[in-house]
Amino acid sequence: MDNTLFENHIVRLENNVAERQADNPFDSELSRVDLKNIASLREGRVPLYNDHLDCLLGDEEYPMHEFSDLVS
Repeated sequence: MDNTLFENHIVRLENNVAERQADNPFDSELSRVDLKNIASLREGRVPLYNDHLDCLLGDEEYPMHEFSDLVS
């Protein structure tokens, strides 16, 4: 898989986090999710919806739509 795509997402997410207001609860929640996604990307793993919420359909993994360019 192309590491450039992973790095592009990491930079984009880091920029999003940096631009948010730390004292805004909504922004804080978005940043929390983005920081988890950054950690997954640094591990070379496509972030999953299951990383952030319980899946009612069992253990099946669902890649997050915003990272669809990483899924072949």
